[in-house]
Amino acid sequence: MAEPLHDHRVTGLELASLSGVDIERARPATVRTWEARGLALQALARGDMAEAVKIMAHATGGAR
Repeated sequence: MAEPLHDHRVTGLELASLSGVDIERARPATVRTWEARGLALQALARGDMAEAVKIMAHATGGAR
């Protein structure tokens, strides 16, 4: 298995920053959601849409 280019947490925090989210002031749940988005993005980059959907469903409590 290939190593990810970035840790999913770093990827998620970079996504938050690009989206205008001040992660330093965000609640812990918001930070975890952005980290999950980073993990889901890495799954998409591997071509694993099912895993990305599963990650986001878990991260959002199945709200989507």
